[in-house]
Amino acid sequence: MQEYGTPQRILRNPQSEEVKKGCSPLNIPPSPFMRNLGYGTGVNVYRLERSGLTCSPWAVKRASHRIEQLNHDKYATLNNRIVKEAEILRQLQHPNIIGFRTITKDCNGVDALAMECCNTSLGLILERRFEENEGPLPAIQTKKLIEDVAKALDYLHTEARLLHGDIKSYNVLVKGDFEICKLCDFGVSLPLDETGHVDFAKDSKLEYVGTLLWSAPETFKDGKIGSSCDIFSFGLVIYETIALVPPHTFEVGQNEIEDLNNEENCSIASGSNDDTIKQNFPHIEETNNELDESNVSESLENSLSDELTYGTRPPLPGAFDFSDDYNIIIELFYLCTNEIPTDRPNAKEIWQSLQREKETTQSE
Repeated sequence: MQEYGTPQRILRNPQSEEVKKGCSPLNIPPSPFMRNLGYGTGVNVYRLERSGLTCSPWAVKRASHRIEQLNHDKYATLNNRIVKEAEILRQLQHPNIIGFRTITKDCNGVDALAMECCNTSLGLILERRFEENEGPLPAIQTKKLIEDVAKALDYLHTEARLLHGDIKSYNVLVKGDFEICKLCDFGVSLPLDETGHVDFAKDSKLEYVGTLLWSAPETFKDGKIGSSCDIFSFGLVIYETIALVPPHTFEVGQNEIEDLNNEENCSIASGSNDDTIKQNFPHIEETNNELDESNVSESLENSLSDELTYGTRPPLPGAFDFSDDYNIIIELFYLCTNEIPTDRPNAKEIWQSLQREKETTQSE
């Protein structure tokens, strides 16, 4: 009966060489004909519906035409970042990193990067929770987020040898009800050497950009830039899942926070204890747990500079009563935001600690 079996369907691999080389035909219509998924400073992301029953939608990213009219030099910089991001993405293959589809030019001759399309970003999810006064992101979703992003960072830092360079909630995309989380926006990523650091002496053109609100302390002190910078920024993303606002803005006026979120949006306490920290991260020495930005617009940075302390660990909101489910989340927030880079866990230690906790919970 073998000859009467149902023929197997040949599936097209979206990461195939044909797609990676940008050979698949794609016509990018004018922006009014596409739904806007998000935006950042000078960049827009649209949803492109493709013809055919089996064709999933793509997210299309390109520099804003408005920026081209106002500031051609800035427009050229943004466009170059999109081309650079395409070159990086086509080399990356990981389930927790947004998938590359193709790069082409739109009807106006502007470079347009087509990527896998996700439902929304973590940043937008947290904005809605804040507006509706829903409290911190549920622990089960936060743990899923942390595990997925940590696996992506582990791959970037150890296999791809890349510093993402701009980890924040708006660069974490979410599919479904936290079925899977994916990192996006690699336009300012930097190469890492064998020690996990950026060798600026080797290439004088390299520059750390990042976003001030999420940047690590060493980026402000001419310190050594390396994979631990991503870890610090990741710790501030964990903070966002609890506070529901960008780091260092909890005491800032609500109107200023909304302005900040509009600039940044590009989509795409207690409870811990020393014994648990030592168990999950045995190589990290006991540290003092004292509570010690994509580009934010220059005017907003200046208006908030007196109130904010960039590159530090923000205090957690005191109004929330956390259940035991949040213990490891808060531990990771504290560990990732240690001031000294070597006191921070690496990405592999982060996702492995969550897996150990999961195994322990299931065995009880």
